[in-house]
Amino acid sequence: MKKFISILLSVMLVASLVVTVSAYSVYPNPIDPDAAVQLTTADEAIAAYEAEFGETVSTHKYYFQMPDGVHGMRGAEGNVAPTWFNAYTQGAGVYWWGSAEACPAAWAGYQALVDDAEQHIYYVNMPTKVVAFVWNNGVDGGTDPNPDLDPADDIYYKAAQTVDVASEYPDPGEYATMPEGADNFDECIYIINPDIISINELSKKQTCGGTWYFYYGDGCYGEYAKDSANYEGCCNPDHFDESGTHVGYIPAEDPTEAPTEAPTEAPDPYADVIRGDYDQDTTITVMDATRAQRIIAELDERPEEGFLKAVDADGDGELNITDATRVQNVVAELMNMDGTPFVK
Repeated sequence: MKKFISILLSVMLVASLVVTVSAYSVYPNPIDPDAAVQLTTADEAIAAYEAEFGETVSTHKYYFQMPDGVHGMRGAEGNVAPTWFNAYTQGAGVYWWGSAEACPAAWAGYQALVDDAEQHIYYVNMPTKVVAFVWNNGVDGGTDPNPDLDPADDIYYKAAQTVDVASEYPDPGEYATMPEGADNFDECIYIINPDIISINELSKKQTCGGTWYFYYGDGCYGEYAKDSANYEGCCNPDHFDESGTHVGYIPAEDPTEAPTEAPTEAPDPYADVIRGDYDQDTTITVMDATRAQRIIAELDERPEEGFLKAVDADGDGELNITDATRVQNVVAELMNMDGTPFVK
């Protein structure tokens, strides 16, 4: 209940802290900071808020390991999450809501800071009043919040993000890895679970679920705090050799690569257009012939290209009087739209 109350109490965004993020922006490359556009960090926005309103913003520190298609949590079949890295982003972004302090005004939010570039671990200092947030790869792809992006653009197919991640007031038993009595995930790390991934059939946008773990540093994380009686040490699968001995991070043999899968071809929005049926009411009438005549005579505007076959009755790629004549013959039941004789 407190989660919903916190959301409802959220105030309007602070105008002085609005961050505009282009659909083609990318986050800094953790290896080469000069390789990409620098975006505002949460720390910078919070500092601006504090200076503007004379308030001190309390924060929690959250970590995240961004999937690279090689390292990360193992799924039931031994697989790992698909890579979030591609030509449009080389770092993590954070977008949140439920807090007035430095609340992002545009996707993809703020630039996460690098904790360990080699292991793709990022972190953000987030206001404690935030109730939920999402990690993302900074790409504004072909589904919300940018549904109008042209499917012809390669970036359309490159977005990835987590599900909504609760960060305040977790309900009892909501996360198995939370210690008894804890009410936040300060100094914890969010790890993608490759068994909880949905991929949009059209845009290929990944939406991933995951699990909170305690973060011990150096890429190590586990299910229990170090001072817990149940503490069992690091459980990062990337840190164990073939014999099962914990040896620390083991680099991949192959570098991180963007997916090579060809993007799904966007559906034809005019696939269901009926030839000769200009008004697309599923019935071919004399009104359709009249509209075709008016277009041919340039009395009405020429329709958009994908809709031309509704007027180009004979399908020869040109608009002329024969198209109007064919529609008239179809209405009079003298022929079919394909030119064959009509048989009653």
